[in-house]
Amino acid sequence: MSAEEAGKRVVELLNKSVSPQSVWDAIFGAAGEMLMRKPGIVSLHSLTTTNAIRYAYQTAGDDETRRWLLLQAASFLPHFRGESATRKDKGYDLAFDTLEPMTPKASGHEAVDEIFANLSKDKLSAARKVLGYLKANPDPRPLTDAARRQVFRKATDSHDYKFSSAVLEDYAHVSPAWRDRFLAASVFWLKGSGGADTDLVRRTREALKG
Repeated sequence: MSAEEAGKRVVELLNKSVSPQSVWDAIFGAAGEMLMRKPGIVSLHSLTTTNAIRYAYQTAGDDETRRWLLLQAASFLPHFRGESATRKDKGYDLAFDTLEPMTPKASGHEAVDEIFANLSKDKLSAARKVLGYLKANPDPRPLTDAARRQVFRKATDSHDYKFSSAVLEDYAHVSPAWRDRFLAASVFWLKGSGGADTDLVRRTREALKG
């Protein structure tokens, strides 16, 4: 589907009285699937760009501007998909709506620790365990809090901060039926606990010891 076709499809859906929220769910799901299929800088930007346009949509007061922004969000994704296809980032044959959950071996907070340890070695298993965890523990805060802590400790690039802020904010903008899958998809660019802490974190710890 081209960018122009995506925009036309959105117009068709809106003219059939499909809720704009359902369209946004599809856009967030498509961006999340793009990241799952081919984690990399291009697919990362499909989510951060969607976040920025969604914020503008949410805060705009003019209805025509809001509709235009919704069309822009849908039309951007084919551009990102086309650019991502030309890169050599590792790929996964995955679909956003069929990712199978996996139950963590541990429970409670130990399950969260297991997920983020797994994330450093096997992103797909970590994503599946996010779904399994949330199925048994509907409150996402232990997961999202842990995700933020890992970013603070291990992020080395501005994109790490930008991406994590975007997806953890957008989790609340996705309809409840799709939220857990959106959070699971984000795992493909979040930080695992097995990575090295940044120099700043190490220096801070040394200073506190002194």
